[in-house]
Amino acid sequence: MAQKQNSLVFTNDNCIGCNRCISVCSCIGACIAEEKDGKKRIAVNPDKCVACGECFDACEHGAREYLDDTERFFEDLKKGEKISILIAPAFRANYPNEYERVLGGLKQLGVNRMINVSFGADITTWGYLNYINQYDFKGGISQPCPAVVGYIERYIPSLIPKLFPVQSPVMCAAIYAKKEMGVTDKLAFISPCIAKKQEIDDPNNGDYISYNVTFDHLMKYIKEHKISGPNCTDEIEYGLGSIYPTPGGLKENVYWFLGESVFIRQIEGEKHMYEYLEKNKNKIAEDKTPYLFIDALNCGQGCLYGT
Repeated sequence: MAQKQNSLVFTNDNCIGCNRCISVCSCIGACIAEEKDGKKRIAVNPDKCVACGECFDACEHGAREYLDDTERFFEDLKKGEKISILIAPAFRANYPNEYERVLGGLKQLGVNRMINVSFGADITTWGYLNYINQYDFKGGISQPCPAVVGYIERYIPSLIPKLFPVQSPVMCAAIYAKKEMGVTDKLAFISPCIAKKQEIDDPNNGDYISYNVTFDHLMKYIKEHKISGPNCTDEIEYGLGSIYPTPGGLKENVYWFLGESVFIRQIEGEKHMYEYLEKNKNKIAEDKTPYLFIDALNCGQGCLYGT
């Protein structure tokens, strides 16, 4: 009865068809009630789902799972593939006591460079400031969050022109690593976010990143295979980009440079975020908003803990 795994988020055999996931889902048609052989269940429509993660929080039966690239990442390391990693700043925040030994273990397995995405966040901030100043761009929507971008693309395409044409921190870090640092390895993102796989696999992003390795699946694999090594840390200095994972992190970066006199609308949380966009989509599309931009994140706690 398990859903065929052609969907990033999928239903397993624990599902009893209680409809709790349907009741909290912001994406109409993403959760589909089915009945087969007398058993009710809720499947996921991959064309509608944006991997916001709300159903994971609502489900009391452990009936939702997700795909990432953790297994393939480790298998390719075993095969001798040249791989460097991009590390979300939230990784240290989530695993402060394990961070350095986990990186040391990955280094022993063959990982080459270890680049903190906080540096990419600094590049993203520069991109936002530059675009705002150059084009007097106001009322836009930030796009570090792939779930928010996916929702706009699928459900409110009229707002696509309001998305800042600036890459997310991880993509900025990947592009810098390839073009400026000369890294030729495949890149893996150590990530808190299920939805990042959608961004990474997007053909418009040029195959810069080959793997989305989520915290949960990574640490499960690390523990099961007893991977550890001498303490190791990431490379490249960075600035305020390190606070990007926190709620309003992008907003605080812009305030630092432009001052708090500018009005930035900060919105987080699966339900609140999409309700706000739906309610205000016409105002946003027609530039009838008083703010510089919306600092938009799917997760209520920012990117600290992921979807």
